[in-house]
Amino acid sequence: MFVLLKGRSVEEAFKIGNEIALAITAMNLDPVTLKMEKVYYPCFLLTKKRYVGYSFESPDQKNPKFDAKGIETVRRDTCPAVAKTSEKSLRIFFEHKNIYEVKSYLERQWTRILAGRVSLQDFVFAKEVRLGTYSTRAASLPPAAIVATKVMRIDLRAVPHYGERVPYIVIHGEPGARLIDMVVHPSEVLDINSPYRLNDLYYITKQIIPALQRVFGLVNADLNQWFSGMPRPVRPTLSKSFSSASHSGSRGGCEDNEIGLETSKKAMEKRSRIDTYYISKHCTICGELVQASAYFCHDCLKNSSLIVNTVVGRTSKLEREI
Repeated sequence: MFVLLKGRSVEEAFKIGNEIALAITAMNLDPVTLKMEKVYYPCFLLTKKRYVGYSFESPDQKNPKFDAKGIETVRRDTCPAVAKTSEKSLRIFFEHKNIYEVKSYLERQWTRILAGRVSLQDFVFAKEVRLGTYSTRAASLPPAAIVATKVMRIDLRAVPHYGERVPYIVIHGEPGARLIDMVVHPSEVLDINSPYRLNDLYYITKQIIPALQRVFGLVNADLNQWFSGMPRPVRPTLSKSFSSASHSGSRGGCEDNEIGLETSKKAMEKRSRIDTYYISKHCTICGELVQASAYFCHDCLKNSSLIVNTVVGRTSKLEREI
């Protein structure tokens, strides 16, 4: 049972709570006893057995304890990103008593997710799988069971134990795709040259926002409006290869420009053949077509310092991102 004491301090709440406990205990026969357990200041009471707040177990306690029951910060049916974001948002609100501080924090987190600057392990779901117990009348299996079935097709020994938690990640799918069509094992996303990308909008709009809206909706916050009104980050994309004309034109001189145009024309003629897409690939530096066994074109090989600076720079950038 919770008793709301408006405008009272933690010390006053403990005093009143102990008085209530003694009075109720005296009204009942032994051994019925009402216990004064703790004081929450502040707290959110959502529904039955679902609440969160800063708890004090004695009047002398200086630092409160973050205590949550039945919400996403302690539940196992969600991903760590939801739990971490929820707990951090609640801590900010409890300490600053300012909903705009929460809004600023969430916008920063959403920007990082949309830009792909996040740890993949925070977006892994792990649900229990009980193969052999699902109804044949059901339209489809749960996402975790679908992932387990896919893994078993590759390796028959990968049969999950009854009740075992199978991890999966939600990726981008075709327009109108169902959730069961967008779940894969985390290893498939981590593979080199994996075609899959984290479904950032699903995690934000279907997981993080609903969990936080149930809490901050009590103070009239509209998280969907916050998300729709924030600026969207632009994902960094690799620029297309420079044209042969511009590459050759940088050498200077009318004669060189004419050579560059001729080279560009030959390159366009070469690219028009379909077999070039099977026996060649692009130069790592400028993007020109080279043989499948080579990484750099002849022009770039002549400038060793360009190769070194470019490769080292890109490697450093990738290492920082990882």
